[in-house]
Amino acid sequence: MEISILRKTIDLLEQQRQKAITYLLYPKDMISGSIYATYKKCGNKNCRCAKGELHGPFNYISKRVDGKTILTFVRKADESKITKEAQNYREYIKIIAKLNKLDKKIYDNVKKIKDIKTTDYERPEKI
Repeated sequence: MEISILRKTIDLLEQQRQKAITYLLYPKDMISGSIYATYKKCGNKNCRCAKGELHGPFNYISKRVDGKTILTFVRKADESKITKEAQNYREYIKIIAKLNKLDKKIYDNVKKIKDIKTTDYERPEKI
């Protein structure tokens, strides 16, 4: 592969990397965890839920803490804000993963340039 093509590839990757860095440096409001909807029984034996028609959906924030999943109830008044902030968090995590992949691609291409430009020294034979 030609070095000029590798340089152009690195330049394009670097532009994508810079865009990712800018996003990561100026994040939107976030909340860690994922929105989780569930349906529940109330316990009243005469209620519709006792026949299988559960109450809900009730939204929770689900996140791992010390290896355990913790569910935190989200009030109806907060649902749209919390949902958006949880989406922002997921997007932020995705961009971090993308940055990692871009860094690896840049490294691999720089290494290719090094390999192309590097030779071994061989001492000339005596006459």
